[in-house]
Amino acid sequence: MILVVWSSLGLQAQKVKKQPWIDFNPAFRFGFQYPQLVGSNFFADDLTESLGFHSSLSLVKISNFRATVGWELQGYRNNNPNRIGNFSHIQSSTALFQVEYEHPLNGRWVLNPTLAYGQSRITYRATRSGTTLARQSWEEIRLGSYANYSFDKTFVGYVGLHYAFLYNSDIKASPADEDYFGRGNKLVLSLGILIH
Repeated sequence: MILVVWSSLGLQAQKVKKQPWIDFNPAFRFGFQYPQLVGSNFFADDLTESLGFHSSLSLVKISNFRATVGWELQGYRNNNPNRIGNFSHIQSSTALFQVEYEHPLNGRWVLNPTLAYGQSRITYRATRSGTTLARQSWEEIRLGSYANYSFDKTFVGYVGLHYAFLYNSDIKASPADEDYFGRGNKLVLSLGILIH
């Protein structure tokens, strides 16, 4: 009789088991991304997107929030050298600081709304591997979400959709040129693997 009561109490304790408030469970995300440049600006009008790479790392989860640092590498091709300069490629390297919220939908699916701030170093090149003609610093604010699907406790596949507003606060130009050359918008579609 004592064994039956003890085992039923053990089962109830397992059901009530809470998630710890602070969880030191690293999460490493890496994958590919494709930006869709939108709006009336030199990014959308004069450049062509290509496939890029991104990665991020979070070391701790507090409640359902994660603070994440990330890095992205993205390339673009110049379609209009007569208008924006005699270079053929742009390479953008971005450091991102991101807050993610984990919202479980069921046993396999988790939605991760995100808010991020990024700083980019943009390099203008004569050819893909050639001479560097100029460099600029850009900033961005990004909002969106990942949808994660758990294959097991370690490996998670994800797709993401984010909207980013890009800006260069140091540009010196007329107001019309400031808007055209100093701001941009993009939708970023991503696909990859998250490892816990």
